[in-house]
Amino acid sequence: MMEPRIDVHLLTLDEPAEWRQECLASLAGAPIRLHLLPGIPGCVGRARAAGFARGTLPLVSFVDPDDRYEAHAFAHLADALDACPSAVLAYTDEALIDEHGDSLGVRRLAYSAFQHAHSASHVHGLIVMRRSAVEPVLPRITDLDAGADWLLTRLVARQGSVLHLPLVGRHWRQHPNQHHRRTRSTASGPLPSLATP
Repeated sequence: MMEPRIDVHLLTLDEPAEWRQECLASLAGAPIRLHLLPGIPGCVGRARAAGFARGTLPLVSFVDPDDRYEAHAFAHLADALDACPSAVLAYTDEALIDEHGDSLGVRRLAYSAFQHAHSASHVHGLIVMRRSAVEPVLPRITDLDAGADWLLTRLVARQGSVLHLPLVGRHWRQHPNQHHRRTRSTASGPLPSLATP
């Protein structure tokens, strides 16, 4: 078994148990220390902050229980960050799958700061970040539900360079109960400004 290199948290909520089991099975062999936590309905930011507080490893990530992952991609992302000290975030491409897990194609997501600022799904594959860049900005996301992950990656990206690895790391399940589909109509407006408070 590989030595853990990344603290990874998974927030559980109301996803089907079989999807959660598929997610967990897909992580087998990854060089991670997995932390399972209950989600907090309506408060993704607060739940994420609790997840990132788990562990002490210098790299952190999260996985969603309705998706599947490529275990080998975690090591590639950790290696890329180790090789580039100025980078604070590394992410992969992602494949889209339907509710049954069948392929719908691959999204190639070469990094663009402009696209990141205007699309919540631009930095959206498997994402690994430096704990040192994540921890200082967690207070900025704790009051958010929809948009918490997007704001987090944008705040982290402001602290250094972003690396894109052109390999599939995440299989993003498309289904009607996806968080962003449920919260789109109830979102309370635009994300908070990135200006320093």
